[in-house]
Amino acid sequence: MNYEVEFKPNPKVERGLKEIPDDILYSIARQTLDMSVNIIPKSVGQATSGQLRRTSLSGGVRGSHQDYYIGSYTNYAVHVWNMNDATTNWTTPNTHSQWYTRTLKKSGQTIINNAITRSWKEKM
Repeated sequence: MNYEVEFKPNPKVERGLKEIPDDILYSIARQTLDMSVNIIPKSVGQATSGQLRRTSLSGGVRGSHQDYYIGSYTNYAVHVWNMNDATTNWTTPNTHSQWYTRTLKKSGQTIINNAITRSWKEKM
């Protein structure tokens, strides 16, 4: 006995299935950025203006077509990112180096689940 089945989704479902992976990746980047803001150091040496946080937010999520990235766009961001949390006396309480990585380690599964749920609801 042989059966042949042909699946023809309606156009909305077909479009949604194609767009969901991109939406999920953007959402993961956006949530990671938003959840990281409070642990990005505000003051580093003479730079006490909160520039590191501001440039992270103003830079937002960059990229397109399932290739998204976030960053902190100052000339000293890499230096702060690589500072050792164990030996650094952060001037702003509860701030850390490698803020995006820390956020993903702490809340990654929640971020991913939120992104999938949100993207699915918006498309379907």
